[in-house]
Amino acid sequence: MENETTETSTSGCAALRALRRLWSMRSSLNLLGTTLDVTTGEWIEYSSGIGAGVDSFYEYLFKAHILFGKEDFWRMFHSAYLAVQKYFRHGPWYHEADMRNGKATYWQLTSLQAFWPGLQVLVGDIAAANSSHREFVHVWKKFGVLPERYLLDHLMLHPTEKYYPLRPELAESTFYLYQATKDPWYLEVGESIVNSLNSYTKVDGGFASIRDVTTMQLEDHQHSFFLAETCKYLYLLFDDSFLVDRNYVFTTEGHPLPVLSSWHDRLPEAYIPRNWTFLPSEKQARRASAMTLQVCPATSLDCRHRCQQVKSACHIPDARSDHRCFGDEECGVDATTCRRRTCSMAGYCGLWLFI
Repeated sequence: MENETTETSTSGCAALRALRRLWSMRSSLNLLGTTLDVTTGEWIEYSSGIGAGVDSFYEYLFKAHILFGKEDFWRMFHSAYLAVQKYFRHGPWYHEADMRNGKATYWQLTSLQAFWPGLQVLVGDIAAANSSHREFVHVWKKFGVLPERYLLDHLMLHPTEKYYPLRPELAESTFYLYQATKDPWYLEVGESIVNSLNSYTKVDGGFASIRDVTTMQLEDHQHSFFLAETCKYLYLLFDDSFLVDRNYVFTTEGHPLPVLSSWHDRLPEAYIPRNWTFLPSEKQARRASAMTLQVCPATSLDCRHRCQQVKSACHIPDARSDHRCFGDEECGVDATTCRRRTCSMAGYCGLWLFI
């Protein structure tokens, strides 16, 4: 047991060192690439995003803070998160950009990006998480499953990556959003995912990956992450008794790690003040994510006495409080960018790619 504990501790320290080393290789914009030359230590691929090649970095950066209560990991994640929102985000979607100059490179949805709303839930940015999650769900319903790659600038599937390998990311984010909100709509989403899996992927002896989502042609293959993650998150969505009176953080492979009290005791002082902004209201303080309190240029948040949001003069609210819409005329002007909002293909107002 002693050797096992020592080995685990050594592995954990190595992982933390790796996170710090990767962060030291960021660009001046606080962005990272997706592929490194392990011999030279130089970036090979400068186009970056929140999907393949970099997704686990963002996830572990924040979860390292939760597990160990180290303030520097929160500062690193906060800087990285703001950079993602600035250079990758376009409405509810996240395109890819050059890590060196922030210019957009690929306008595409990838299935691995679907983990991001779940991470945003942990951060406390529920509104942004819900916005992106809705659009992923819309694409799922459009094809029956979530394709590996969808070209946002052409509104079409990638010609060679039409497959669905039973990935768990959308189920994972659905689980986190339900835990945070207890909104029964997320249970409906989970039920839709389960029904799709049973209808399109179930075979004798297991579940098969889909080779082409346009024909639902199957492959003779089932990845291990389907049982380790996809099924696990769907199960916990409907029966979370495993989580009652327990404090866990799930790894990117879906393994639950206990948050020990000796690590977690520091979190109320080290984490909450920087993660949340308290807004005064008539009845009581309303907790709102600091990440979402972005207002138009030349305005600010004055927190010297109490935090108060300075509203943008250009802001025009959407016609409906739930941001649903049937046409662009029902959408207002965004308070963050002062840009006109439009109605998405899923029927929600936002800053979308196309009108």
